[in-house]
Amino acid sequence: MDFSNLSHLSGTAGMGGTIKNSPEDFIVEEIGSDGTLFGTDKEITRVDEKGDFVRFILQKRDWTTEGAIRRIAKELGIGKKRFNYAGNKDKIALATQLVSVFNVEKEKILSLNLKDIKINGAWKSKERVSLGDLLGNRFTIKVVNPEKNGDIVNKIYGELGGKFPNYFGEQRFGTTRKNTHIVGEYIIRCRLDKAVLAFLCDTEGEIHESARIAREKLRETLDFAAALREFPKHLKLERSMLAHLEKNPNDYAGALRCLPRGTLLMFVHAFQSYIFNRLLSDRISEGEVKPEEGERMNDSGFIEGRIIGYETELNEREKEILAGLEIKTRDFKIKSMPEISSKGSSRTLFAPLKDFSFSESTFRFSLPAGSYATVALREFLDVKKAKSG
Repeated sequence: MDFSNLSHLSGTAGMGGTIKNSPEDFIVEEIGSDGTLFGTDKEITRVDEKGDFVRFILQKRDWTTEGAIRRIAKELGIGKKRFNYAGNKDKIALATQLVSVFNVEKEKILSLNLKDIKINGAWKSKERVSLGDLLGNRFTIKVVNPEKNGDIVNKIYGELGGKFPNYFGEQRFGTTRKNTHIVGEYIIRCRLDKAVLAFLCDTEGEIHESARIAREKLRETLDFAAALREFPKHLKLERSMLAHLEKNPNDYAGALRCLPRGTLLMFVHAFQSYIFNRLLSDRISEGEVKPEEGERMNDSGFIEGRIIGYETELNEREKEILAGLEIKTRDFKIKSMPEISSKGSSRTLFAPLKDFSFSESTFRFSLPAGSYATVALREFLDVKKAKSG
């Protein structure tokens, strides 16, 4: 998705500069469901409960959440499916978050000694950590090489009025190739062959030369057996699909089912997120955003927009965008893969920017769960701004 075309809420050009130049320049501290801040290098203690789970505070540097969990699981000699956490944290970051693990001694967790992984407390619990089981995150983000004086930040903050567009961030669309919504669109359109080939062959953003060459060659030849020999070993998901296609060349649904269900859902959700972002951008570009048919204000005073699925009752704006895409709500009920059908949900159109401060090229603020710091920062950093109201 091209974020440069998404409308900004503020009209003043940003200060420029770059972020995530080192993990220490992007600090993410999870805020627990009870409001506890899991601070960096801060020991968290809780009274042990009678239960089969251990909850612990994971502090990771330059690891994805999944990668850190996989490394811990390997060290403990157990499967990663025994772990649960409330949300993914950025890789290029110093981040803390609550994690639970099933049927492991607390002492084993506390004794872990792994590179760039630290345990800031552990306790027994009767419940696992659930997805979304957090209030939000606090961010401390340093900007490097800004083009303008930081005084512009206060002006932009005033224009925002304490909120920013709650777009889904770039991470939603893939960390490198950024094509998850494209794969999802093909699935929604029941073009599973194109979905598989997009996942296997798209090269834009591919950072590994050997992978890029292998992907390009497969697109030219469609020789799945040769591709299985040539795709690098680190592309485990792709290789699992290729192994299936080598034996079943036309079974694209079966190839997709070689992927974890969570990955398949990610494709569908990314396409829904793409539509949400486009709808919100259009509304901001038109001026003041007000509730439309089918929407409501939540308890915090923010408009609840819709993430379109097969149960969504469309308003006129939503009908128009789906008509332009030549897609109907029933297409989100995927007949060929019903297990990843999506009935739709809701998301606030704007998100609050809390506890905001800026000093010495460093931003600090808190966001609710599900909102993206990179989206908030684009209001302050983007030098060229897409049309806003």
